[in-house]
Amino acid sequence: ISPRPGGYRLRTVAGDVVDVEAVVLAVPYRTAASMLRPLSATASTQLEGMCSASVATVVAAYPRTATDAVPALRRTGMLVRSSAGRLLKAATFLSTKWEHLDHPEVALVRMSAGRAGSSTVAQLDDDELAARLHADLADATGLDSSPASVHVQRWPHALAQLEVGHLERMEAVRDALGHHSRLVLAGASYDGLGLASCISSGTRAAAAVQTSPAPHPNTEVR
Repeated sequence: ISPRPGGYRLRTVAGDVVDVEAVVLAVPYRTAASMLRPLSATASTQLEGMCSASVATVVAAYPRTATDAVPALRRTGMLVRSSAGRLLKAATFLSTKWEHLDHPEVALVRMSAGRAGSSTVAQLDDDELAARLHADLADATGLDSSPASVHVQRWPHALAQLEVGHLERMEAVRDALGHHSRLVLAGASYDGLGLASCISSGTRAAAAVQTSPAPHPNTEVR
């Protein structure tokens, strides 16, 4: 990203060059830190000071006859507190929660793992991860059937940890980008992980770039 008269010039990893009036960086904080370093070392350094958790999900397909016999699986899901000592962090009973996934023969369950400060998910291969999560689910609910199939999806460093002092950190980042009024951040890394928080963050970012003056081509780098 480089300033130009009336906006910014973007150079993509594919080698394309695009001139734009404004930029909303709706990317993870690690990516934003790298992209912003030529424009603001202060903003980049602040973002690099954040940490994240790697997460993984396993979607398991169980025989419907087995899940129908388990009262807990008639609900929509469960959360597991950190102090429980489980790899399983949460489970969503997809076929109960979502009508379009309600199948007479198969019940889908999405299990998630990955907590801040833990590297266990990265150390397990897909088969081990699925087996561990199934064991935790079975122990918690009484499910006595193994899944017919599983699908594992991993997101390394996916969840930014908004620790104590995060609001002050983001204030420092945005102050450092003050000379770049049409270059703003939006998304889970900055304003909250929930869907509603992300929508609000995007809405504010769009409003900010629409009402801000065009950047000067010789914008000061801080």
